[in-house]
Amino acid sequence: MLPILFRSGDFVLASWHVFFVLGAFAGWYGMQSIRSIVLPSLSEGQLDRLFVALYIAGYFGARIFSILFEDPFDSAGDLFRALISFGSMTLYGGIIAVVLVLCVFAQRKKISLLHFGALFAAPGLIAIGVGRVGCFLNGDDYGAPIPDQLQPSWWTVQFPNLGDSIYRYPVQVWEALFGIGLGLLLILLIKKFPEKSLWMADAGVLGYTAVRFFLENYRGDERGQFFGSALSTSQGISVVLAILWTIYRVTDARRTKISSGV
Repeated sequence: MLPILFRSGDFVLASWHVFFVLGAFAGWYGMQSIRSIVLPSLSEGQLDRLFVALYIAGYFGARIFSILFEDPFDSAGDLFRALISFGSMTLYGGIIAVVLVLCVFAQRKKISLLHFGALFAAPGLIAIGVGRVGCFLNGDDYGAPIPDQLQPSWWTVQFPNLGDSIYRYPVQVWEALFGIGLGLLLILLIKKFPEKSLWMADAGVLGYTAVRFFLENYRGDERGQFFGSALSTSQGISVVLAILWTIYRVTDARRTKISSGV
């Protein structure tokens, strides 16, 4: 693929980092475009400051998760050096860190976490989609080999960095198209049906976790195990996030119904 976009002496501009940044700012732009509709109590400046905090949390969360599960370390010093250096990143680690920061912010501002979900779900999908382009170009995330290597379809891909000339499923491209496409659609629907913004959040969270669970079956790189189960780490986290969101959503709906006297 194209892991290095630009090199000059010791300076290297990695594809994954460029698209990580592009994805983050695409998400920020999407959030600002629907902020006044979904969460008008949050000012433009507050969202900007929150975005900075979430960007930092997402980056280091993704890095820490990758180090803990993929890059063994012997001491706290090794962990710190790995943390401040460029390396692999795990998406769900970043998502978990972002959710934790949002929980703290929502508690301090007395804002329902569901409204943050409505604000972040669609733009977050776009951010993930753009970021996945960088993963694809980097070549360290790749699909499983297709069954028929003698008659590959036009959409299959080969990764030169693997040195095996095997045709594979373009799972990162699929995820990128899904994330960007669904994210843009949900933003349009939020603008057209603002009263249904929480439904769009449901579609974003549950849609992504379901698709991620499915696409894991076509990944060819090491996926790990979720607490010794038959599920990959990402599949297990997908299930947990979907369950937690559903429980929180149903609980909030019941609480709202009771408080309104219905």
